[in-house]
Amino acid sequence: MSAEPDPRLIYARTADGHDEAARPQRELDPAARRILALIDGQRRVGDLRAFARPGELGPIIAALEAHRLIEVAGLAEEPTEAQRRERAAAEQALLDAAKRSLRGLFEAELGTAGHVWEARVIDSVNMEVLRRVLREAVDVVYYRNGESAARRIVAAVRPVFEQSRQPR
Repeated sequence: MSAEPDPRLIYARTADGHDEAARPQRELDPAARRILALIDGQRRVGDLRAFARPGELGPIIAALEAHRLIEVAGLAEEPTEAQRRERAAAEQALLDAAKRSLRGLFEAELGTAGHVWEARVIDSVNMEVLRRVLREAVDVVYYRNGESAARRIVAAVRPVFEQSRQPR
């Protein structure tokens, strides 16, 4: 298993990486393809963690490097304490807004079984935890109520995932 890369590293796509992102030719798993699409020469590895499941980012980065689809473009400076506080406040505001926008969504789709998912959303302590809860919830809705119900949930939760795509 590959170790997690330094969260300050910034990767860029190589020419082959740009080609692969535009016209897929290789057998990459969906998670690797998602990370490749997000690598833009500006995002830090630490910013990419939000788009991967725990423990999968290191192996994905290693595989993309082995295929020569990405390369190190630089090392970001550590943020100042003021920048950290600003980022934390912005994330808390996003988290609060996301929780408000999702209120009642799972109860509407799953009935009383949705109470558990509503509680897990409310209990999410940060955006990363909320995204994990939502990934699981989409799977539960799919298995219980089918593809059309899961598509409705995905459409409703998509903004939560897109909010974090903005570079920090």
